[in-house]
Amino acid sequence: MAGPHHGRRYMAGDTVRLNIALVHKANLKEVRVVFAHENRDQSLMGRGKPRLISAKSDHAAYYPRSSILEAEITIPRGVTPGVYKLDRISYETEGGQLGHLAVEEELLGTAWMAFEVVREAPDTPVVADIEFTDG
Repeated sequence: MAGPHHGRRYMAGDTVRLNIALVHKANLKEVRVVFAHENRDQSLMGRGKPRLISAKSDHAAYYPRSSILEAEITIPRGVTPGVYKLDRISYETEGGQLGHLAVEEELLGTAWMAFEVVREAPDTPVVADIEFTDG
């Protein structure tokens, strides 16, 4: 069974990669994506710089433009295991405006955006091969 995380499981040191497409009018400086733990006691954040992919005109203020960005979240050591769901996407514009899109309001239909953090498995490495490389 995949569960609410749709089979996406990560442990400390793994990286969660996201591609986000946005339509906006202001020039975006940075976008942050925040996933909150199911108990809401911890969150994980990734960030990225949007890359403009289309605009009506290079100099047309207030016209919608499209951007894409890649955000990454590296799962830190000591993070609380469990399901993390998309909580919000925050942004900063080049003009200094700060804001966010909350799942309950502006991000309807994204409830499936979740992943699970699992504990690291106890492990002792096994040597698969070893050799001298100096001739």
